[in-house]
Amino acid sequence: MDRVALDIQRALYTAGEPTRFRILELLATRPHTVGEVADALGALQPQTTKHLQALEAARIIRVHRLGRRRVARLDRETLAHLATYFHGLAAPDPDDSVLDDYQDAIAREMARPSGQNAGPVLHFERVLPASAEDVWRAWTDPQQAAAWWAPRHFRVTAFELEPSAGAPIRIILREGDGAEYASRGQVVDARPGRLVFTLAPVDSAGEPLFHALHTLTITGTDPATVTLLIEVSDVRTDAASAIAGLEPGWRQLLDALDTYVRHPDSSPE
Repeated sequence: MDRVALDIQRALYTAGEPTRFRILELLATRPHTVGEVADALGALQPQTTKHLQALEAARIIRVHRLGRRRVARLDRETLAHLATYFHGLAAPDPDDSVLDDYQDAIAREMARPSGQNAGPVLHFERVLPASAEDVWRAWTDPQQAAAWWAPRHFRVTAFELEPSAGAPIRIILREGDGAEYASRGQVVDARPGRLVFTLAPVDSAGEPLFHALHTLTITGTDPATVTLLIEVSDVRTDAASAIAGLEPGWRQLLDALDTYVRHPDSSPE
């Protein structure tokens, strides 16, 4: 805008007052004199003048002083600026659909019949622009895995995984507000190109919310194909949100892995 930068918060606060909002709706039909605005509101002219002065100071309307007449109209430039601002806020974000889907998935999990402790079977497959050896290291080297093994808006604060049968697995993720979420498991089988392990979130006492057997296979040369099968069982009644988060969470993890093998020197968010 050519004039002093618009104070959007002030404009919204001023326009939100009920009487002033009625004035804006009135001026949207056509320009009005101050007397016409007062008559339409059923208010005294001094009170109306104060409202118009506030709207003018916030640059939402303009008052033209035409001799003895004062005619108010909307400030279209300001309204266009506000429209542009809110249009930017309305732009879709990838997290929107993720949150919607996650909430729906939790509702479905909570609606499951009581006593049914069998969980979902999930299958993922990705073709990654890297050699099978590089992908294997990205999975099994703790330093590399910690660089990508977190959904968006989380970060890894602890990562323990050794590709050896019987080795424990421990992962701690931290959210932006400082909340931490721990997962634990154990390696069942490990050989180049194949990793079988259990891994599940745990409660405050360190007890798993469910049992999840993960079977990872890496085939091909370059590019490599990653296949991940997750079989869930022994689901606790309080595990609905954790179960619902498995599919979107692993999709984000595999997206992060894809980004990592493309740009190993930079860590995803």
